[in-house]
Amino acid sequence: MTLLLYRALRAEPGELAAVAWAFAYFFLLLCSYYLLRPVRDALAVDAGAQTLQWLFTATFAAMLALVPVFGWLSARLPRARLLPVLYGFFVLNLLLFSVWLSPLVFFVWLSVFNLFAVSVFWSYMSDLFDTPQAARLYGAIAAGGSCGAIAP
Repeated sequence: MTLLLYRALRAEPGELAAVAWAFAYFFLLLCSYYLLRPVRDALAVDAGAQTLQWLFTATFAAMLALVPVFGWLSARLPRARLLPVLYGFFVLNLLLFSVWLSPLVFFVWLSVFNLFAVSVFWSYMSDLFDTPQAARLYGAIAAGGSCGAIAP
């Protein structure tokens, strides 16, 4: 069975566990987003169609403000510390939304979460895998995200 997996994934010895973890990571990441996206969209519809353009503008402004902060953090923290800090921040925010939900803030937050989380994931993958490994393994890893997106 393991030999079949190595062949199907074009993985070399020692890579199968890393591919499995990366697949699961991307699966859970996109599954969480696609579970929350209908809530975000319903809240946006309740706010009205005229509000939608302002929500996207607010998302753009939030990204403009947060990308330099993320760059500053990533220059100062090792990856092993940065990822828990980043995801811990998003988890804390989600817990706060369970207590107090502002529909417009939630829309912007989830949009920013999606942009950051996926970008950070692929940045992490580029740190873990070299170019030949990426050429062979990224398809299988990306399939994890596809499966996560359709799982909800």
